[in-house]
Amino acid sequence: MAKAEAKYIHPLGAKIRKYRTLKGLTQKELGEKCQLNESTIRNYELGNRYPDEVTLSTIADALGIAQSALADPDPSKVFNAVQILFDLEERYGLTPVTVNGEVHLIQKPLAEDASPREELDHLQMKQSLRIWNHIKKVYNEGNLLDEEYENWKSLYPDFIETENCYDYEEDPSIEKRITEISSKIESVTDDEKASKRPRKTHI
Repeated sequence: MAKAEAKYIHPLGAKIRKYRTLKGLTQKELGEKCQLNESTIRNYELGNRYPDEVTLSTIADALGIAQSALADPDPSKVFNAVQILFDLEERYGLTPVTVNGEVHLIQKPLAEDASPREELDHLQMKQSLRIWNHIKKVYNEGNLLDEEYENWKSLYPDFIETENCYDYEEDPSIEKRITEISSKIESVTDDEKASKRPRKTHI
């Protein structure tokens, strides 16, 4: 991985393209606003190049957005952490709701036109939240030491594959559907690989 790329866990190019499109700008128009070449913007969006901090700030200003909306947010800073929550809403359907005056995050239902990959991500997030909720309950009840709880988090998701899940019971319908979709996705991937293999020619 390139040194510059290492700063970006999320696809920076896709984010630039997303906000550029939302603002109704072409690559050329964004480049002009940033005093950059159209090809430079194109390479940023394709992930071939990565802007330095000054250029990233210039692009964010040109798009009329916060710089933290483009770069990987630092969760130790409140407003950057909120950008992570925005990502979780977009990717996994987590959204805030008010219950008895308190704000909670819930996972909204999956869209009917979701792709198999989106459904798999949605279900795996639901599964992850379920087991985390269970482990947190065990911890809050005093049945896990601080270091045991931290150890569980550090090992996840490997821990879910062991017997040491503190009597956690998986929802069989979720597990079944995850298995079905995973098999379907793997089948499609195998078919795509097969179609790309060079065919033997007979002389």
